[in-house]
Order: sequence, then C-alpha cells, then structure tokens
Amino acid sequence: MGRPPSGSPSNNDFPASPQVGLAAASKDRLGLLVVGKGGKERVIKVRDDLFALLCEERRRKRLPTKLDGRDRSPLLAGRGKKPYTTRGLHKLVATAAETGGIDKPVSPHWLRHSFATLAAVGGAPAYQLQADLGHARLETSQRYVHWTKGLADSAVDALPIGLLPSR
Repeated sequence: MGRPPSGSPSNNDFPASPQVGLAAASKDRLGLLVVGKGGKERVIKVRDDLFALLCEERRRKRLPTKLDGRDRSPLLAGRGKKPYTTRGLHKLVATAAETGGIDKPVSPHWLRHSFATLAAVGGAPAYQLQADLGHARLETSQRYVHWTKGLADSAVDALPIGLLPSR
C-alpha cells in the first residue's frame, strides 16, 4: 500500500465514514439515516437525551436545531461547520476518553464495539444489534450476546469461598 503520492489527499483528509443524515423514523421520533458499506442504508433511533446534547452542540456551532431529512449540514460539525475528517473524529474520541479518565487506546470503532457490548449486556437481542450496527449476518451480532453471557451470573458466583480475608 504505502503512502499516497505527494500532493494527493490522504484518507485523513476526507469526511469520516459512514455518511450520516437525518430521517424521521416516526412522527415523534428522530432517526439517523446511516449509509454504510456498499451504500446500504439503515435508520437508527436517537435517544432523547442524546438528541438534546446534539442540539446543544449544534446551537453552539450556530447550526439549525430543527432538523429534517433535507438538512445537509453535518450532524456533528468540526471546524468551520464542516464534517469531521477521520483524523478529527479520532482526535475527538481520544480527547473525550482522556477527559473521562479512560487510560487506554480508543477509537470511533472502539465506541461501536462498546455500544454493542453494553446494549447486549442490557438485554438487546441479536437481531436489534444486527439492525443498528448494519451487520449483514446475524451471527456477527450474536457474538456480542454470547460474550456478554460470560459476564452474567455463572457457577463461579456460587462458590462458597472467598479469596480475600473478611474484614
């Protein structure tokens, strides 16, 4: 692969993928239209608390907060009201992790895995994870559900021994 020829843009100079737009999932619900691999579209529900934070950020950047499917401004804007680049998004996530006291390497993709794992821990079935994450195969989403079962109660919790002395 190597580096791009000098004078040509690198991947870090392009807007971050996947593309995101707005779609009304229902009259009273905001949905995010995500265009993923191969131009495949899906609508993801946006929680009210997240929507409030997004509107607050858009107000701060002087972007409209009354959103509809015709609005082509970036949902989260970087400098100059432009979409974040891949590099800018990585920086944003790293800064947020540092601010939150997370002392490990993070990335936007790490957030995707965290979302899936936490949703599975919270009881989301594999078919919902498949729809939200845009997995082509249900088996890919079932991995998260399977992994989280290992975090649930198990026989090890019933062992009548303690490793630390009682206080």
